[in-house]
Amino acid sequence: MTRLHLPRARGVFVTGTDTGVGKTVVAAGLAAWCRAHGVSVGVMKPVATGGRDIRQGTRRCLVSPDAMRLVAASGVEDPWSLINPVCSRQPLAPYTASLRTGHPLSWRKVRRAFETLSAQHAFLIVKGIGGLLVPLSRRRTVVDLIRMLRLPVLVVSRLRLGTLNHTLLTVRQAQEEGLSVMGVVLNAVDPPSTTVRTRLAERTNPTVLAACLSVPVLGCLPYWRLLANGSCSPTTLATWIEAALRPDFLRWLAGLTGQGSCVTVSQQSSTILNNTRRDACSSVRRRDG
Repeated sequence: MTRLHLPRARGVFVTGTDTGVGKTVVAAGLAAWCRAHGVSVGVMKPVATGGRDIRQGTRRCLVSPDAMRLVAASGVEDPWSLINPVCSRQPLAPYTASLRTGHPLSWRKVRRAFETLSAQHAFLIVKGIGGLLVPLSRRRTVVDLIRMLRLPVLVVSRLRLGTLNHTLLTVRQAQEEGLSVMGVVLNAVDPPSTTVRTRLAERTNPTVLAACLSVPVLGCLPYWRLLANGSCSPTTLATWIEAALRPDFLRWLAGLTGQGSCVTVSQQSSTILNNTRRDACSSVRRRDG
């Protein structure tokens, strides 16, 4: 396995090859893992749609379910106005929602919230919306948001058939835009396939991506029903992350503040997860190209 060379960073921007690839659960898992290992972690969902009305003190605000999941995993107590500064009720692309409501995205509000959270936490996990080229305004996309925040990118991709093209395109676009790509995490968002053709793709995709990408494949996360329906605890999320991601990446994450401790999560949970992992997932640990 090639050694990772990751620079110190004040956070990471979690993006994906598409909507529904598991960006939220991966971001939540990383936050839960950091929390379990003593890293002062903050979370942020800067731009969201499909928000829900919730009460915070005496006020009501619109908050993304993704942001709620990130908060539950990380245990932070920051105000929603910082965690989810821009949120639309309509479940549409951000620019589409802004056209329908007449409220353009406030870049200044996002920047101020990010800077405030960065000052309060050693490491900030920022979860994107859709993919890199999702429009946030007529001329600006998620790429422009990442540039403004000056964060390295973690790409989440599906494990199934078709992921080779989507993943290679996303990483190439990010690099052509001048973004720093830390690596790719493959996520099994669907139950194991029942067709031979799809199972073969799932077994071989990690190795092929590791050979073709210029950035490392950091791990292959197995499907687990509790994760899919959002009913798992932070400890379970942390275990899921620890069982599947590269140990050197996790050591880098734990060492960001100089105070991360080596916490061992439940052996029972590790056993459960290891029993669900497919042969394809283990190949990533053996080589990354």
